[in-house]
Amino acid sequence: MTEGLNPLVPPLDPSSTSAIAKQLRYRSEINQLFAEDRAAHNWYRFVLSFPPHLVRDYLQRFGMAPQHRVLDPFCGTGTTVVECKKLGIASVGVEANPMAHFAGQVKVDWHPDPDRLRHHAKQVAEATLAELACIERDGTIAPDHLLSLGDEQTKLILKNSISPLPLHKTLVLLKHLKQQLDQSYDDHERLALAQAIVSSISNLHFGPEVGVGRAKPDAPVVDLWLKAIDIMANDLRELGQRVPVEAIVHHADSRQLLNVLEPQSIDAVITSPPYPTFNLCPKNRRKA
Repeated sequence: MTEGLNPLVPPLDPSSTSAIAKQLRYRSEINQLFAEDRAAHNWYRFVLSFPPHLVRDYLQRFGMAPQHRVLDPFCGTGTTVVECKKLGIASVGVEANPMAHFAGQVKVDWHPDPDRLRHHAKQVAEATLAELACIERDGTIAPDHLLSLGDEQTKLILKNSISPLPLHKTLVLLKHLKQQLDQSYDDHERLALAQAIVSSISNLHFGPEVGVGRAKPDAPVVDLWLKAIDIMANDLRELGQRVPVEAIVHHADSRQLLNVLEPQSIDAVITSPPYPTFNLCPKNRRKA
């Protein structure tokens, strides 16, 4: 992808301690998600994702314009396709992991009306809080009354990655999402919940591998979910006004690209291939 191009990050110069410190700071900053880039990208983002500004740099270096089409064959949660869509450049992503594919697909869907999304989420929240009222009032619930995951679902998550009470509240919220299902907003509402679980509700810790941190005996699940919904709605208000641009995320195997791509249909590839030495990556992606 970068053959013939100057590296974005300069090599370390061991002759100068101050130069090394400066370059290390630069390397740290270059992988950060800037505040101005958060729209859509921050709806759900894997901890090891490369940043949107890196995609912009490569698009400029490759001379990509609206008449071109970009491919990310290992698109993860969709950084490349989201940034291409923001810039008016057609793009295609391919991702084998179901959760990452779901996140990427939702992040390039800017059709939902932000006010109606908020309204529907508020209705679901009110029904959920009504069922949870006894917990909020008394501050406790009998352990045998708590909802929990089945054995097969439990095997998919790290042990102690979410405490019993936050899990119960999450499952009650999911129940009401199903009962008041609206296909226009369901995917966005579920992704907002996934974001809230990973970032605030669960006991997950990223350093950068996924692990379990200090247990949270309780969490304001509904409020955290509504906060994620509010962020989405604010982003959609601006993103929904942009000129429509093709952005497709396929749930497929990149070793069989011709199953989802037409020959000679791609002008540039921007990606970060899987790391074969990171043995826990597939397992951790399921848990995150």
